[in-house]
Amino acid sequence: MTGVDAAGGVRFERSRARMLAWLAGTLVAVTAAAGAVNALVFDEPWWDLWTVLPVFLLGTVGSYVRIGRQKGLPLLVTPQELVLTRPDGSPLVIERAALAVTEVRRRHLVLVVADPQRTRPVLSAYEWGELGFWNQSRRPRPHEIQLPLFGIRPGVDRLRAALGQVPSRDQVDRATDAR
Repeated sequence: MTGVDAAGGVRFERSRARMLAWLAGTLVAVTAAAGAVNALVFDEPWWDLWTVLPVFLLGTVGSYVRIGRQKGLPLLVTPQELVLTRPDGSPLVIERAALAVTEVRRRHLVLVVADPQRTRPVLSAYEWGELGFWNQSRRPRPHEIQLPLFGIRPGVDRLRAALGQVPSRDQVDRATDAR
């Protein structure tokens, strides 16, 4: 990706199989609930869902397309840095020491970059605003990045473990000397 040693890191990608399994399960549950409402409230046969099934299918397909277009993945987590994929497909390398906040909140990876000068490439204020990774429902912090983690492989627990790995002093010194 950017010369980062992938052997020492973990690569996270969106899994089509995980996304489809979750969406299929959701479609089955919503269809069953609609069948129960149809039978109990409207006094119709529970299997008579021809009027709402196309809406459910279109919603499922739309969700799949929208989720597939979410930004930030693939993500490479190494002990020294995180490598995100920008909307244009180019990498954004953030040193772990430059991060003030690194946590998984409600199926989102939240990163707050304390020192934006320690990213590669160094982004201008306009480029940070253009990233568009943050949650649109609230005003973002200037250098906050939120990546949706829906359907990632190898999984959110593995991401938490990878983020919990603190680099040793020797690894930090070797990474600094290599630059």
